[in-house]
Amino acid sequence: MTTLRVPILATSRRDGEGKTQNKEPDQIHRRDILNREDAYFHTNIEMTVCIHGVWDKENNDTTPASFIVFTCEVTSLHEFKTRKLKLEVDFVNVEDDTDGTDGPRPMSNMSIVARGPQVISRYNKTRVSMRRERGVDGEIGADVIVKPGINLHQLNSQEWEAQYFEEAKSGVRHASSTDHRYTKVWWIFTENRKSRAGVSPGFRIAMLLKRETNERFKGNVAITEFDAGWRHKGAVAWHDFFSKKDPEAENDDIIDAINFDPTADSIQPKWLKNVDANQLGNLETEAGIDKQYARVWGVDL
Repeated sequence: MTTLRVPILATSRRDGEGKTQNKEPDQIHRRDILNREDAYFHTNIEMTVCIHGVWDKENNDTTPASFIVFTCEVTSLHEFKTRKLKLEVDFVNVEDDTDGTDGPRPMSNMSIVARGPQVISRYNKTRVSMRRERGVDGEIGADVIVKPGINLHQLNSQEWEAQYFEEAKSGVRHASSTDHRYTKVWWIFTENRKSRAGVSPGFRIAMLLKRETNERFKGNVAITEFDAGWRHKGAVAWHDFFSKKDPEAENDDIIDAINFDPTADSIQPKWLKNVDANQLGNLETEAGIDKQYARVWGVDL
């Protein structure tokens, strides 16, 4: 009978201690969205691109627009694999009742126009083989000549064509039942159920927004679902039971809002190519935002 061993690691609890917050409430364009490590996983999310501009200046469409990219890493520190991960971003207006002269300021009223990756369900097949081997090995000493050595094996192999990568899908939601701007976006990454290799530990998510004004707005980021299997849940339960209670643990999936100011300097790294702040509408494609900006490691080479 095989006994399942659930690992209990002698480490102090640090869940939430690395949760990154604004240095001050009105900090603009905070790059460090989330940096957290517990006994089993390290999670790091950074805002690596933030460009504010206009939609299509060449054709006299000066609608304010924003292009935002997050780089995400979810790395297992042990043998567990991420089976499912859901990440959400919710954009909201900044309320400001007065501007000192003519009454309330106008709202940003942003709307998500495109996202990436939009849907990845790879059907470029790769050959996967799994081989199971059962057997008994025995050896008789040289002083025994009655019987030869025992060597019995049974092989069982299976081969199939599997997807190269897990499924990645996304969706958008309206601001409310009466406000049909798309202000909430989510991504769900799930592992390939045949290969059981887990979700890719590195990926980027990209968002393209149109705005009515150049007023400030906010983005709330949260990992709302995380599944690494029932053994991981059992290990976490034991770990939490024997570890110091983190006073912020219940709020670990709620991340402080990122403040965006379209009049502030952009974040534009060296690897970002062919992005013109005056032509942000060029980033929109039928399949969402191009994979060079919303790359998934292991898929988009």
